[in-house]
Amino acid sequence: MIETKTIAWIGGGLLVFFLFVFVYVIQVKIKDWNQEKISPLPLEGFLSITSYIASLSGLTIMFTGVLETYTFSPLNSLIASLILAFTTGWPMWGVVKGLLKDVQSGELKEIVPGKF
Repeated sequence: MIETKTIAWIGGGLLVFFLFVFVYVIQVKIKDWNQEKISPLPLEGFLSITSYIASLSGLTIMFTGVLETYTFSPLNSLIASLILAFTTGWPMWGVVKGLLKDVQSGELKEIVPGKF
């Protein structure tokens, strides 16, 4: 049987890898917008959706392993991990989509620390 720490490390590795893929996709979309005025939207391309869902799956696997390390049952840790992944993942998708809308409309402003 696989140890729970190993499950957590595998999930963390999947999370990091697929988040790098997702960030690369967003970076390419912004670069194409800056150079060739190709719209960064729609965000719902195959690679962006699959990398984002895979990173949420990695997050779920990682937290399942971590919670099992703290003697949660596998089912309870899986349910809690799914809830955590989707309650943070769904709004973050909206934030990224909003960011790309701001980039496309030219309303993106610099964030200056201390000035609100």
